[in-house]
Amino acid sequence: MSGILGDFLVLVGPDRLPAGMADLSDASLWPPSAEDSPVRHDTPTGHVHVWARGDTRIIGKDGSGGLGLALEPHRGSPRASVGDSREAVVATWVREGRFAHENLLGRYSYVLWSADGHRVLACTDALRTCPVFHARVDAGLLISSDLRLILRSGLLAPRVSPQAVYQFLNFSYVPAPLTAVEGVDKLPAGTCLDWMDGTLGLHRYWDAVYPEDLDTPEPQRVETLRETILDTVRDYRCADTLGWGTFLSGGTDSSSISGILSQAHDTPVHSFSIGFQEEGFDELPYSRIASQHFGLQAHEYSVSEDDAVAALPRLIAAYDEPFGNSSAIPSYYCTDLAARNGVTLMVAGDGGDEIFGGNERYRKDQIFNRFHHAPAPVRALGNALARLLGGVESRLANRIKNFVHRANLPNPDRFYSDDAFASKHFDALLSPTFRKAVKRDDALDVQRRIYAQAQAGAELHRLMYLDMKMTIADNDLVKVTRAAKMTGVEVAFPYLDRRLIDFTGHLPGSDKVRGLNKRHLFKLAMNDILPESIRKKKKQGFGLPTSVWLRRGGRYADLLTDIVLSDRAIARGYFNPDFIRGLIDRHQRGVWDHAADIHMLAVLELWHREYIDPLTAQHSDAPKQQVSPATQALPA
Repeated sequence: MSGILGDFLVLVGPDRLPAGMADLSDASLWPPSAEDSPVRHDTPTGHVHVWARGDTRIIGKDGSGGLGLALEPHRGSPRASVGDSREAVVATWVREGRFAHENLLGRYSYVLWSADGHRVLACTDALRTCPVFHARVDAGLLISSDLRLILRSGLLAPRVSPQAVYQFLNFSYVPAPLTAVEGVDKLPAGTCLDWMDGTLGLHRYWDAVYPEDLDTPEPQRVETLRETILDTVRDYRCADTLGWGTFLSGGTDSSSISGILSQAHDTPVHSFSIGFQEEGFDELPYSRIASQHFGLQAHEYSVSEDDAVAALPRLIAAYDEPFGNSSAIPSYYCTDLAARNGVTLMVAGDGGDEIFGGNERYRKDQIFNRFHHAPAPVRALGNALARLLGGVESRLANRIKNFVHRANLPNPDRFYSDDAFASKHFDALLSPTFRKAVKRDDALDVQRRIYAQAQAGAELHRLMYLDMKMTIADNDLVKVTRAAKMTGVEVAFPYLDRRLIDFTGHLPGSDKVRGLNKRHLFKLAMNDILPESIRKKKKQGFGLPTSVWLRRGGRYADLLTDIVLSDRAIARGYFNPDFIRGLIDRHQRGVWDHAADIHMLAVLELWHREYIDPLTAQHSDAPKQQVSPATQALPA
């Protein structure tokens, strides 16, 4: 059976292991795993050295071969009997010297090598759910499933990338191909690395495209979308009634998937939901509507402030790069709840917003766009109001000024302004030394490049493509898969199946967002599946009340404040500590919600302490305490 709860490191180049390389048979150097498994070491050919753990499968013949992690759709079969495409992928490589991706679905990563070790191919899946990291070192090329294995190999100096830190401070994650460590890259979604005698090249083998050429009558498009969704989601069902379940937030994506899968089983499907005690954040009433409607076997857990404090160190251990999205906390507790109930596979609804048009930002962008293209007198009036409120510090005044500023921008700059913490506060937040290492628009330029690459005519589809590459591949999927891996749970994503993404690209943009109505065609297609209250509910997802906890004081607020204002954090030289103090004060006074920013800053510091500081102390040619960022790389 295929599986993705494994890790690997491949060293390409030397005929013997280089001096100074760490002993990777030491399991403590490997990412944490819910199950202990031995580290396997193999040298399939003279110039390829492989270390693997868990579900990683090594296949070969006469020196030529490869390794892979894979989680494929179950197509209604018992989990134990699901076919394993890894044999076929490696066999095609050995026979033809190419990556046979055409029929691959689900999640996977591969490293393939020639018999003489002179050529190596490394590939990640369409949405990078199984990441691949790579780095040139003196000994050759390192390829790994986890950044920590390269970092701990002993073959690379532990230097933090200032560019990655800056991107993180804008997005709360490090976007591909960057990584947090200087000299290491990660493969973008749907991409292969090709190494031939020391020359490295990248090529994209799959991408989302938007021809928007399906012009049949709307009722026919509704029916075609409905059947495509049903067929795709049903492919991810298991014949087994135990050992798997669904995420259920009570939103349209998780509810529709839970409902479709429940129709394929005589016994109830297990669903897992997270709630909170704080008003406005608890979605359990909606998940209960869905579970009762579909006859699910519902499991619930309410996350408390104490839970959030307890989860923080576990999540630092779960992610190999700084990851500042606080909704990782409920994601972790949801998969932990599933694991404690014997579930090892969960089916998630991620991706529905980005292919059906459900992201609230798409609706907001329609409003911004109306102001952007409004008659000059209307825009002049709005701009005058914003100037009039320039010195006013209140929540309402700040919202008005923010709206006018964003509405005056074109896309993708307007879309990006929602994720622009470090860019917005560039001079006040960042230290003079750090500002020399980056440019204000560096993060915006990342989005501009992706936006320009989109094979789409409609502006909405360019934004959806941007979300597919960043919000999905670099953020949401990393959040869910890493949190789940920590608890020993695999996750499948039916709404990110390549077949469904390809189909929705043929639909016109107006089928996704029509006027201010999101998910126009999807809601019609799911009309007989979803209860009306679910179809009409406002999207929330796995958000959590960090803003409330930070404002009222308590363990969470004390912990984050102590971290971001600690001597160690200030000594790194990234930030102006007075600005951080002001940020905390503004949040506590209710002037603006800075909870996500403060959480992100705390995660960055904890990541340094966990992964960089211990290695820096061991590295003979690096200082033990980094005081200020260098313009090239940061020893931290």
